[in-house]
Amino acid sequence: MNDTFKITCPQCGKKINPGSVIDNYIENETKQKEEKIKKESEKKFESQIEAKDKEIEKSKKDAEKKAQLEADKKYKSQLALKDKEIEKNLKEAELKIKNKAATDYQDKIQKKDDELEKLKKSQEITERRLAQKTEEINKMMKQGSMELQGEVQEERLQDYLAKIFPDDDIEEISKGVKGGDCIQTINYKNKSNIAKIYFESKDTKNFNEQWANKLLKDMKAKGIANGIIVCSPSCMPADFNKQRSYVERHGNVITIIPMFKPIIHAVVNKIRSILILKVRENKDHEIKAVMEKCWENLNSPNFILPVKDMVSEIKIMGDQLDKEESSFTLSMSKKRKTITNIKESLTDMVTSFVTNVDRNIFPENILIPQEKIKKLKE
Repeated sequence: MNDTFKITCPQCGKKINPGSVIDNYIENETKQKEEKIKKESEKKFESQIEAKDKEIEKSKKDAEKKAQLEADKKYKSQLALKDKEIEKNLKEAELKIKNKAATDYQDKIQKKDDELEKLKKSQEITERRLAQKTEEINKMMKQGSMELQGEVQEERLQDYLAKIFPDDDIEEISKGVKGGDCIQTINYKNKSNIAKIYFESKDTKNFNEQWANKLLKDMKAKGIANGIIVCSPSCMPADFNKQRSYVERHGNVITIIPMFKPIIHAVVNKIRSILILKVRENKDHEIKAVMEKCWENLNSPNFILPVKDMVSEIKIMGDQLDKEESSFTLSMSKKRKTITNIKESLTDMVTSFVTNVDRNIFPENILIPQEKIKKLKE
């Protein structure tokens, strides 16, 4: 705008170009508006930025919160897994401990059971051995008591024989030596050792027939013709007769009597008198030397004992044959009776069929043996 159109300021007197003023005004207004718009824009932008910042902050917070939640959730999940794993490990460890404890307990129980079983077995063996030892001791004591009892009776017998026959010699047979208990050597008047009697003493509960056989063998070995077995009253043989007071075995070679002094005196005195009488009779006989030897041999134990032993054996054999014959006869009778019963049963069976079914059901002569049929045909 040119200077052709100017106005003067009434206050300062300066000339003013209206166009410039308007331009300045417009420019100022424009600047102000721009400034205002700028400020408003800046303010709005700042508000938006602030909102964005807040939104970002919120988003950040939300993200952080979400991340925290997810982290917490993941942590909790991991923690739960860890807890489960820990719990599992604890259970496994507990189970291992329990199993180990149970195994250790079972081992201890087994060891205790083994120890208890060993202790029981040891106690059983000890008790069994103790019982065996006790039984052995009782047997030894009983045997010792029986032996002592037997020795008491032996010595009582020897003392009594020495008392009632003071002229005779009573010789004790040593313990452990094979043979009887004592031998009475008969002495008569001025002559000694004219005969002998062999004694055996028994003090037990039951009589044994083998005692007589053993005494007979001992008598043969010693060449003694007569023997006496003295038994306690409880072990007398079954055929002992109280009225007769004695029984004999092997003819009259061995006499069995009870341990009763009057009977001992009577029986021993009788046998002693007979033996003395035989010796006197032998002396009174005046015969030739050969006949005298023959007579002595016939009356000696070396001849008499074997003969009586053979007679006894013959009797035993005869009794045995009688028993066997009786048993055989009885057996044959039973067998014949059995055969008869079988025949009768067979006949009854065949007769039942013939009577109730048909008389021609069986072949002819079925009950006749084949041998008899052949003979009938011939």
